[in-house]
Amino acid sequence: KISGWNSWNHFGCNINEKLIQQTADTIVATGLAAAGYQYVNMDDCWQVSRDSQGTIQADPNAFPSGIPALVDYVHSRKLKYGLYS
Repeated sequence: KISGWNSWNHFGCNINEKLIQQTADTIVATGLAAAGYQYVNMDDCWQVSRDSQGTIQADPNAFPSGIPALVDYVHSRKLKYGLYS
């Protein structure tokens, strides 16, 4: 059984680094991780453009530390990270 959280249904495009970090912390603190929740999935609206090679670029205002740092944060909580592209 795979369980987790997705940003889209409640937050839509109103997401940022702090929200995702707080969500990961809440999943652990409330016992959801112990109950089997594994994933923190960030849906649409995290990106602003593509670079010259076509790589999607994160919104630097909403995600000032960058997506790799956010993934590391979620992983540090022993959760898996999912990203809509």
